[in-house]
Amino acid sequence: MEILQLGYWFYFAQVWVAIGLLFIILEITDGSAIFFLPLGLAGFILGLILFLVENDFLQASLVPDKWYWIVASWIILSVIIAFIISMVQKKPKDDSDINQY
Repeated sequence: MEILQLGYWFYFAQVWVAIGLLFIILEITDGSAIFFLPLGLAGFILGLILFLVENDFLQASLVPDKWYWIVASWIILSVIIAFIISMVQKKPKDDSDINQY
């Protein structure tokens, strides 16, 4: 039965929105904005892409054939979003004194 396989569920936009929502809720409890938030936002982006492909707004060639490439895309998107968040949160160093925190 194909429905019992994990890879079957990775092609549904609703699953990625649920994953994104789960990680956003975990981010609310954690508050670091560097681990759970990028995973949640990447889940929302993948859900949006799958939704747009499903409704013929984007080409179906944007979705990989194998489920593990979708998970790899999620991880890559998460790393990119985490890098962007860390760049936005970085405070400029105006003081050259190493003893001042």
